Amino acid sequence: MFRKQSQSKGRTLRPSQQRRDWRVGPFSFKRFMTLMQREWRLFTSNQVAMLIFIGAPVAYALIIGLVYKGAALRDLPVAVVDLDNTPLSNKLIDALDANQYIRVARVMPAADNPRSLMVDDRMAAVITIPDRFEADIQQKRHPEVNVDVDGANMLTANYASTGIQTTLAVMNAGMEIEGLKKKGTPAAIAAEQFESFKITINRYYNPSSNYLLFLFPGMLGTIMQQVFLIVLALSFAREYEDGTFRDLVRYTRRPLNLLFAKTVPYFLIGIAIWFPLINIFFPAFHLQMPANQWLFYLVSVLFLSAVTFMGVAVSIMMKNQLKATEVLMVIATPSFIISGQTWPLEYMPKGVQMLSNTIPLTHYLQAFRAMTTYGATAVELKPQITALLILNGVFLLMAWGALRYKIKRAHII
Repeated sequence: MFRKQSQSKGRTLRPSQQRRDWRVGPFSFKRFMTLMQREWRLFTSNQVAMLIFIGAPVAYALIIGLVYKGAALRDLPVAVVDLDNTPLSNKLIDALDANQYIRVARVMPAADNPRSLMVDDRMAAVITIPDRFEADIQQKRHPEVNVDVDGANMLTANYASTGIQTTLAVMNAGMEIEGLKKKGTPAAIAAEQFESFKITINRYYNPSSNYLLFLFPGMLGTIMQQVFLIVLALSFAREYEDGTFRDLVRYTRRPLNLLFAKTVPYFLIGIAIWFPLINIFFPAFHLQMPANQWLFYLVSVLFLSAVTFMGVAVSIMMKNQLKATEVLMVIATPSFIISGQTWPLEYMPKGVQMLSNTIPLTHYLQAFRAMTTYGATAVELKPQITALLILNGVFLLMAWGALRYKIKRAHII
């Protein structure tokens, strides 16, 4: 019997008698469908993944469509300094106000510093009609209309320039042609001589229309916010996954102590990265640095702390790292589009504006542009500083409340 067993063990089976391994066998449609069904069950069991995969494209398409719904900027506010105050200058002002791209928001008899209207009153441009404008035209002296355009936002500057130049050119031609026709000049000849007044356009705050200056700060700030949110998404969520949350709380039962102990290292690393990044790359690319360095540091600290508390609040609320990262990326992805860095925030729907104001990046980029292009002071940046302080408080309170709840739920307190 033992011999038979040994013989059977040592006997080599023919290939047809060997059992085939189904994993390396021929293609089976049934097995393929089974695997697909398994993957579908895994996907549908992850609610966050389903929300992002299905809801995010719809939500982003809706947001982008609402942001750029107007297709073109209209009714950009401009100021007119009318030093002449005659029927002809009033006619010119009415023509400017009728243009689709601009609206005359203010008319003043004089202005000591027209450029200050761009900074303080957020005018897209300032048109100055000179003294004796009507009289000089009648006497063929060709007076000069001066146009100062705010070039900080290239998009608004281009629309404002187009609207102003078109209106002034039409008025210029119309005045000259009508004057020549009254003198008996044939219409064809009159149409060739159509300059009643000169037009001078000056661009300030990025006069060369440097696209790098326009885009670089916004993209850099967006990347910094996303990096912060990704890293901080892992802070508390990893403790839950690894089962070390109870061990963490044994060090202290105070939520604020835990909160700052977990966030301060990331915050300090962020400062150590962000400040040298600006101080190295801005001069390297010949970009204007903020005039007030200490104000820049203050606003940057408020921005980084707000992003830190925002990220850690979501990390505390989510059960694992993947979900925390997914939620924060949903928040961060459209932040640049709705920040107002390219398309002006005031031309977006109210709902989008409200959403934008809850994201730290919006207020930081507004402050950053004001510091680099206008040389804004702390008083002028009060709205942005106040907004960042409020967001810091709100996100800190959310993180503290969520962490306190998690500790109580774990029966630690």
